[in-house]
Amino acid sequence: MTETSMDSPSDGPDFQTLHENTTRAELFPAKQHKEEWWEEAGHEGSSLSRYLYDLIQEARMYRDSGAPFIQTQDQTVKQLQNKIDDLEDQLDDARQASDGRTHLSIDDLVTRVLDQKYQSLDELTERISASDDVAQHLQRQIENRLYTLAENGRVEFQRGHGWRLNEGN
Repeated sequence: MTETSMDSPSDGPDFQTLHENTTRAELFPAKQHKEEWWEEAGHEGSSLSRYLYDLIQEARMYRDSGAPFIQTQDQTVKQLQNKIDDLEDQLDDARQASDGRTHLSIDDLVTRVLDQKYQSLDELTERISASDDVAQHLQRQIENRLYTLAENGRVEFQRGHGWRLNEGN
């Protein structure tokens, strides 16, 4: 491809004097691409050779900087779906590892309710059991256990009434 002709390079010799550090590289694009590049170079006020050189250097800079390459929407959707699948797998693994259990430290609970004044064991027990942390933890544990028992047919739930032991148990 030459700058002086829209025709193929075999239409005639194209002799140009090149700087000693410069070499010639031939490119064989589709005619449509060549025409598009020719027009774009004209809009840039640049020769076709200079335009393509700058374009290649810019693409190399993007590649070297780690910028993502242009992808189709299907490729992007597939990558995102794979990422979602990976995250769901990680979540499942984490749930299985914890087995629905949360750790509630007695030391933490005691140190939260203790202060500068003396309190009896009954007072401490009442304050700890009335704390939101304990109530929420206990409620989660009871709820999980009720659902497990319901799955096994040992208890049943009726909206408006609550939970009860099945008659066969």
